[in-house]
Amino acid sequence: MEKGKDFNEEAALAYLPSRLTEAARKSAALYHGMISEIRLRAGCPMFLSVGGKNISCGVSPTADELSMIIRSLCGNSLYCHSETIKEGYICTEGGIRVGVCGRAVTEGGKILSVTDISSVAIRIPHRVPGVADGICRLILEEGFRGAILYSPPGVGKTTALREIAARLGAKPYNIRIAIIDTRFEICGSLGGDVTYDALAGYPRAKGMETAVRTLSPQLILCDEIGSEEDAQAIYTSFGAGVPTVVTAHAGSLEELCVRPFMRALIDSGAFTYAVGLSRTQSGFTLDINRISTGETAIC
Repeated sequence: MEKGKDFNEEAALAYLPSRLTEAARKSAALYHGMISEIRLRAGCPMFLSVGGKNISCGVSPTADELSMIIRSLCGNSLYCHSETIKEGYICTEGGIRVGVCGRAVTEGGKILSVTDISSVAIRIPHRVPGVADGICRLILEEGFRGAILYSPPGVGKTTALREIAARLGAKPYNIRIAIIDTRFEICGSLGGDVTYDALAGYPRAKGMETAVRTLSPQLILCDEIGSEEDAQAIYTSFGAGVPTVVTAHAGSLEELCVRPFMRALIDSGAFTYAVGLSRTQSGFTLDINRISTGETAIC
């Protein structure tokens, strides 16, 4: 790879026709940042997310180009990705997750298939060394039980989990980490010098249960919990003495606690901290709430 280029960004751009790739590179260069997302709709301008800004590239994919991109993202086998497409995403071999929108075929309230895919959002995972240092310090505290990281979508919760694994799973810590990588987003760019076990594609609750039962982890990381079943799995991990760091969508601690199962989970003592994330030019700002004492600090 050429100096100054990001491997995941180049891998994502490789799925596009050359004219769209060049337009994306030129547009991103104007904003001096890495591309975190590429949004494509047939006949509509291609948009990039760069440094927290949404920018139009001034070129539009044709319907044929969009179909070609989708086939390429699926390794020329839509059938092999039909189950995840029903869930709204495609995951490439390199761990790049792609959100998809189309026409749902339903029966009895269940989605049987998704056809006529009309738009895709290619989310590009990046390593951002150092952005989770504040969270890592909390995890290394004596008596740490767990933490829930919350923010609106797209702020960087998955990036934070990736950096926690990269730092604490490497020297000098070498913590045994189990990563519940349900949507194949976390582990793709971690590298081989990190002590982690990836339960890729597992439902969150089943992955946590399996990790506790079979892997003797010292820390469990899990992205985007959102159900009573997920909460029950965290209770189980807590009862087994394994701290968990999980993420959830919420704009504030108050919003997080609106969901009854989340309120009960926070009240249960399974977490030492609830940490709100917001993004800045240099990384994250953390709103750290120590649940056991109610203390709040801004880092």
